[in-house]
Amino acid sequence: MRTPGPLVLDALVWVVFAVLFVGAALLVKVAAALLAVLVVLALLLGLVLRAIRKRRARGPDARRSR
Repeated sequence: MRTPGPLVLDALVWVVFAVLFVGAALLVKVAAALLAVLVVLALLLGLVLRAIRKRRARGPDARRSR
């Protein structure tokens, strides 16, 4: 059985390197997108909690006086 030549092995190493590099770049993009989604959700949660806090601060009688 013949072993592949050095050029074939070099090409294989470069292909594996390119696949790993592209995969890592995609993982970084996915991580950045998830981080952006988490930041947006955190901001929305803060706004909702602030609105709930303001509504409670007015008290239950605020609705009746309208």
